[in-house]
Amino acid sequence: MPDRIPADWPTVRTIKTPSELAAALQEWESAGIIGVDTESNSFYAYTDKLCLVQVTAGDTDYIVDPIALGEDLKAINTPLADPNFIKIFHAAEFDLMLLKKDLGVEMKGLFDTQVAMTLLQHEKTGLAALIDAYYGIKLSKKEQRSNWGRRPLTEAQLAYARIDTHFLPDLHRRLTVELEEKGMTSAAEGEFRRLEREILPPREPNFDGWRKLKGAKSLDPAGSARLRSLFRWREELAMKLDRPVFRVMANEALVSIAKHPPRNTKELASIRGVGWNMARRNGEDISSALKSAEGERVEAPVAPKRTPEERRKHRILRDNKEALRKWRTNLAKELGLPSERLMHRRHLEALGKNLPRTRQDLLNTIELNDWQRENLEDSLLQMLESLPDPNQN
Repeated sequence: MPDRIPADWPTVRTIKTPSELAAALQEWESAGIIGVDTESNSFYAYTDKLCLVQVTAGDTDYIVDPIALGEDLKAINTPLADPNFIKIFHAAEFDLMLLKKDLGVEMKGLFDTQVAMTLLQHEKTGLAALIDAYYGIKLSKKEQRSNWGRRPLTEAQLAYARIDTHFLPDLHRRLTVELEEKGMTSAAEGEFRRLEREILPPREPNFDGWRKLKGAKSLDPAGSARLRSLFRWREELAMKLDRPVFRVMANEALVSIAKHPPRNTKELASIRGVGWNMARRNGEDISSALKSAEGERVEAPVAPKRTPEERRKHRILRDNKEALRKWRTNLAKELGLPSERLMHRRHLEALGKNLPRTRQDLLNTIELNDWQRENLEDSLLQMLESLPDPNQN
């Protein structure tokens, strides 16, 4: 952010009570269009929690405090679900997940400035780049990993948070004109609607995540069993403390302990990423996790043997997936657009799996927006028709 908020900006409005929120909602609905952003405590907690909602309506910036409002914050769900009331986000995917998880928001009327930027072929699509390009203001990342769950918020936090939405209504006006001029309005609207439908699921515990740690594949079967046990210990402790797993113990330390189990507290403390404080605090639990793995072995997973027919089907499915990916890449080049904006990876996977041959089967497999139907459907059906069916000899 700039060294200081410009003197001509109105004072930021903080919303901490139901009456303040009710007054703000009336003002937002009168504006008919707002910029929105959220902040979570993901860098400080195991489970992401909505800690701040920033809104800009007209010339006024609002900082809404979910911690102070509690369940009363759900009053914002109604305008957020109104398709005629425009909500401008930048890179909305995580915000939508958070709002859905904590408030049950069914977002409608979304406009995502990052989506618009990619369709308009901006080289840089971050919000900082966008604000720099249009307003000549360079933003600081100083508060990017701030603890948004702590109260009271500092003046620096408030300044950082309000800038995330301050320019969004004006950016919407500018980008809307550019999309119209480039004939990309329909493509953008289609992507906005997809984002509204396909909300990311919140993070769930994954006790098999140890297999993906750097260095895990180098362990012998006994070491793998120890790492599995240590990984579960760390995950459960992180959940209990509501702390990110990396703040309990680093991945590197887990793998080191699994590879060379320490015989005492001194050896444990000497392991990089542990130290005396952690060794004294968690040594007994770590020792228990190692003991629980004694005598166990986790062999490297072996792919089941496939019959010749299964290998044939697998090869066709793999080749079809690659053909669809190349189709998307080539068509994106022809249209001068990023390939991810033509069609989402999940949709390509569904097409490769189901292999629809007719328009109706295609629409039953994935939902195409108007722009996709106009620009992609015929070419896509031709591609699908050319692909071999793995279920036919």
